[in-house]
Amino acid sequence: MTHICAHLKLLKSILTSYDVLLLHPGLIYTAEHEVNPEIPDYFTALYFGLTTLTTVGFGDIVPITPQGRTVVSGTILAGVAIIPAQAAALADAFVSGQMEKDRRGAAKKKKRKLRQKCSKCGEGPHRNDAIYCWSCGELLD
Repeated sequence: MTHICAHLKLLKSILTSYDVLLLHPGLIYTAEHEVNPEIPDYFTALYFGLTTLTTVGFGDIVPITPQGRTVVSGTILAGVAIIPAQAAALADAFVSGQMEKDRRGAAKKKKRKLRQKCSKCGEGPHRNDAIYCWSCGELLD
């Protein structure tokens, strides 16, 4: 069940990030392309959206309409809140998946039967799949 939850968290993180990466440039393009010569096409808006989303904001493109400034404000908030939260959820899903895998591996190890002591040196117990004694190297029975 945890395995499915980890995959769902991963999918949610990817889809949310994808939405933010495509939604904000589309909104800025819609708000600015008719009046702002610095945003002539979607790819320029995508560049502007990525630099704003990462809070780098080079300043080479500036929104001039109130709608564009509102979109940029939302993009900045998404850059400092939504994207890090999704990255944290993604990391949590990965760690949870690893922990579940480790728990399953530990449960399998507990089920292993142990052999008795070595006939030569008396050390043991040995794992059931051991061929040689871990202490003296003698071939086990």
